[in-house]
Amino acid sequence: MPFKMLIVDDEPIICRGLQQTIPWDEYMVEVVDVAYDGAEAIQKIQEHGDIDLVVTDVRMPNVDGLQLAAFLAEKYPDIRTIIISGYDDFKYAQQALQLGVKNYLLKPVEIDELLRVITKIMSDLEEERVAAQQIYQMNIKNAIFHQVLDSPDTIPNNSSLFANVRIYPFVTMLKEYKNKIKDLSEEELQSLTIDWENLVRNSLKCKGFTSVSVFTSKNVMLTCVTTNLDDFSSENMVFEELIGVFNDTAITIGQLKEVYKRLSEDTRYLPYSKQGVVVSPVNESSIYHPKGSDWLIERAEQYIQSYYTSSIKAQEVADVINISPNYFSSLFKQKTGRSFNEYINTLRVDAAKQLLEETPFNVSEIAEKVGYREYKYFVDVFKKFTGYTPTKYRNITSNNINQS
Repeated sequence: MPFKMLIVDDEPIICRGLQQTIPWDEYMVEVVDVAYDGAEAIQKIQEHGDIDLVVTDVRMPNVDGLQLAAFLAEKYPDIRTIIISGYDDFKYAQQALQLGVKNYLLKPVEIDELLRVITKIMSDLEEERVAAQQIYQMNIKNAIFHQVLDSPDTIPNNSSLFANVRIYPFVTMLKEYKNKIKDLSEEELQSLTIDWENLVRNSLKCKGFTSVSVFTSKNVMLTCVTTNLDDFSSENMVFEELIGVFNDTAITIGQLKEVYKRLSEDTRYLPYSKQGVVVSPVNESSIYHPKGSDWLIERAEQYIQSYYTSSIKAQEVADVINISPNYFSSLFKQKTGRSFNEYINTLRVDAAKQLLEETPFNVSEIAEKVGYREYKYFVDVFKKFTGYTPTKYRNITSNNINQS
């Protein structure tokens, strides 16, 4: 990410020259604006809000360069300032030093000297940026530990300060974990976990995301994406050696404790996942009242109710929710009390009854509309569920309507 610079000089030709004659992008610098006196510079600094460096002349109308430097020292101490003066006068340099300005150049400025100074400032800023990011990530990790592990910390407990920080949490597990570790030494096992964490972190970093990870058990790693959350999705979770449960929306760290419980419960279904990633939906109520595995069947039912009039198979629905067909059939019967075929036939028969009562379609047309390709099979299923053939059912309901 480039550092942002503001150029300030009451001579427009100098502003344009500094702005346009130097390939700033090669030095990771973006000239975001120019100003023609200190007062305008203050206004633009307040407007932009993220200026890293100000290059300013000393002698300017309204607010001069030293007054501008004094304002920055008080209100924006993180902004670096370079003062350029056409006056070889010690008093200006002395005042600049007193204001904390470490770089004071004389006009006409040698471009090489200016670039040398700016390069040094950018290097210092980059070191500070990296250090600040490391401290921030450490604090985030500390807050996550408190949420999911209630672990004592080696640093002061300030996790409550990060309760409203937004994150994208997901959990990963190593495929065939028991087979992979059975012959490993303690040292090799430690190396395996380090490689696992690096794999996730570096893969996300290549895509522009920053993350922190903690191991909540031997084969469960919780990762929280902390930057660019609006661009993150389960599509970014492609790890050949891993399977995972992904939360489908950003949450705050303060909500992580409950969300992690649900993610942890959903890891039970990972061995049945063909695609490697299970998406675990979340809403405001489920953040505080996790539904465990029910979301799998809820998602299956939503899909079935949308497509039951087509030639839908259990295999198809199992693929949609990323579990094996056998496990889907067992779980579906356990959660709904009906087999997949019973559930489908119930939906189709109910739809057929409505069409028989309310439309003039003949029975074979109705059979096709509700998902049956064989007329005889439709009649047999309908009779099994209602006790009547479709024609008999239509006659009975029609007579009832006429009598009423």
